[in-house]
Amino acid sequence: MSVYAGEVFVLLGSSGCGKSTLLKLINRLLEPDAGTIEINGVPTSEQSAIPLRRSIGYVIQHIGLFPHWNIADNVGCPLRICGISASERNQRSKKLLDLVGLDPGQFANRFPAELSGGQQQRVGVARALAADPDILLMDEPFGALDGVTRESLQEQILKLKKSLNKTILFVTHDLFEALMLADRIGVMHEGKIEQIGTPQSLLQTPKTRFVRELFERPARQLEIFQQSKEEDN
Repeated sequence: MSVYAGEVFVLLGSSGCGKSTLLKLINRLLEPDAGTIEINGVPTSEQSAIPLRRSIGYVIQHIGLFPHWNIADNVGCPLRICGISASERNQRSKKLLDLVGLDPGQFANRFPAELSGGQQQRVGVARALAADPDILLMDEPFGALDGVTRESLQEQILKLKKSLNKTILFVTHDLFEALMLADRIGVMHEGKIEQIGTPQSLLQTPKTRFVRELFERPARQLEIFQQSKEEDN
């Protein structure tokens, strides 16, 4: 499979099919048993693991904020590791908080326990963007959130895509989340990629039984919606 620069590529599949494993292979948290992973044409096996990981943003479902650090310090953590001065970190953290929809004047000096789950996840996204990576890995980042908060953060990701032009690999088992966010979707099942395509192509021309059954319900709902619009017109 290939992921194009600047696209949102969603890995979709049920729990245990290998989505998170694939992300960990990309930034060398796991090493492949066979095959090659390349970033910009260079095999990751030829790159030092720690600088590679620092060059890739990573957002996880459980966020992992440091409870004893305020929000600005949490966002600036990757910059601290890279030796950036405290004043520069603070300035960058405030810009990123504003970017993800959190007023820095209101949130920068708070601590994680004082934020809602959705606000904490926004901080996690800001932290992943701190070192300005070209690639952002997002591993079911909204899975533990309520529906309203989840929709708000999905919209935030689409806004970030337009404003920052990052390459985003987004893992989810939520089919409708995949359809909303993806430029292309890679459907995974039992450790294999069943099909890669745009949301429209997967809805209209599924190539395997698994993909066809997976997309039957949204395809049917889309057809009903289109018929309803035609009747209204």
